[in-house]
Amino acid sequence: MKRLVVVWALAVFLGLGAYFTFYGVARSTFCQGPDARDPVCWTRQEFHLTDAQYAQVKQLEAAYHPHCMEMCDAINQSHQTLKNLIMAHGTMTPEIEAALKKDGEVQQECRADMLRHFYEVSQAMSPDDGKRYLQMMQAQVVEPEKTSNVTVAQH
Repeated sequence: MKRLVVVWALAVFLGLGAYFTFYGVARSTFCQGPDARDPVCWTRQEFHLTDAQYAQVKQLEAAYHPHCMEMCDAINQSHQTLKNLIMAHGTMTPEIEAALKKDGEVQQECRADMLRHFYEVSQAMSPDDGKRYLQMMQAQVVEPEKTSNVTVAQH
């Protein structure tokens, strides 16, 4: 009976040791998720960037981020102005038409700036990876309403 308890305890001990060893290896090797402090870290793994490429992408992202935030604020302000005018009037007015036009212009400017940025980032990568990056990002330019809640590239 004593021998059975020793064998059982040894089996449990070895099983737990194996589990935690493989769990640790798997987490460090295969399960490296994006780092919340580094929103572009996913590009390094996804596009197999060298240290120099990754540094360049980080620099481009850091330079673009403040402008992106400004554009988001401008879009939100434009949307709010349009909503307020719609609710204040019972019919189409020249003010509403002007606000609609302005809203479209603000969104167009943002989309053009985003595309320029995506081209810059893609050129920091190998040609094949840059093309694949553009394929991933083009939906944010072509169909922004479908990607507005998605934070793939944090734009």
